[in-house]
Amino acid sequence: MGLFNSVYYQGGITNLGIVNATVTGHEWVGGLVALSIGAVSNSYSVSSVNGTHHVGGLVGSNGGTVSDSYSIGNVTGNESVGGLVGENNGTVSNSYSTGSVVGEAKTGGLIGINWGTVSNSYSTASVTGEVSVGGLIGLNYENGYGIVNNSFWDIETSGQATSAAGTGKTTAEMKDIATFSGVAWNIVAVTNPGERNPGYTWNIVNDETYPFLSWQP
Repeated sequence: MGLFNSVYYQGGITNLGIVNATVTGHEWVGGLVALSIGAVSNSYSVSSVNGTHHVGGLVGSNGGTVSDSYSIGNVTGNESVGGLVGENNGTVSNSYSTGSVVGEAKTGGLIGINWGTVSNSYSTASVTGEVSVGGLIGLNYENGYGIVNNSFWDIETSGQATSAAGTGKTTAEMKDIATFSGVAWNIVAVTNPGERNPGYTWNIVNDETYPFLSWQP
């Protein structure tokens, strides 16, 4: 099990990662946190996550905040399945996912079902599903609920040309700093993947890498 997969987590998690774990459950399953109404920041998961409902690479169901975090593990479930968060009813910002996502309904590269706010985030995950499937968001509740700003997915690696919200880009565009600086991401180009400029939230090797968080290992 993940570190916080047996509790309804209300506290704060920061600077925490879980690597090479296999997380299996039924409902509310996450690589790091099952259900959270607290704050998750500067954290990551490299876990294989399997469940049925509300399954996420990092957080199963988020009612708090997820920021400056990422997931690169593979995620499998039935409904409300996301590469980063299965169900979002809170805020997700400056975060990304890259692992494969397989579900049946409400399946998204970043978030399966979104009732909350998503900003400055992206997904390159391959996404497979049947109903309400999207490269970034599987199902997005609008009319003042699901709000997605300045967030992207890779239409080539995802295998998905559409999403309930967000903007699809080619792989080349996803590796171009102009895609992100053009919508005011806090991002700067560095010369190689091992370099970090901590003065910015995001770093990128222009035309070579996807954006990565300046704090990440």
